[in-house]
Amino acid sequence: MQNILKIFLFVALIFSQASAFEKVLQTKEYEIILSAPKNFTSGKNEFSVSIKQNGDEIEASDVAVKFMMPEMPGMPKMSEDSQISKDGEKAYKGVVHFPHGGTWQIRASFKIDDKNYLAKGSIDF
Repeated sequence: MQNILKIFLFVALIFSQASAFEKVLQTKEYEIILSAPKNFTSGKNEFSVSIKQNGDEIEASDVAVKFMMPEMPGMPKMSEDSQISKDGEKAYKGVVHFPHGGTWQIRASFKIDDKNYLAKGSIDF
């Protein structure tokens, strides 16, 4: 019984190291992966951004991620720009502050070889 408990704890430890949040946005040629150690919540959220083509991580320029919530009864339209910085050669990290939960639209943009790309998605929290 103790061996089973040890194996369970080991597996739980491995999975706890994985990202709790991951969202894949698509363009025709690229995947943009947003990942974070925890699910997004109201307040400060840190996340990672990687851009892949055919499964290989690639470098891009002008990487930006914007979060928006449309106007609703009694609430104005909201928009939160994340702060993106390089995190290694082909990875980026970001920080965004959400005033509250709900459904937020995501717009991730970047440039490769002087061509602009945009991927769209949404998150709920």
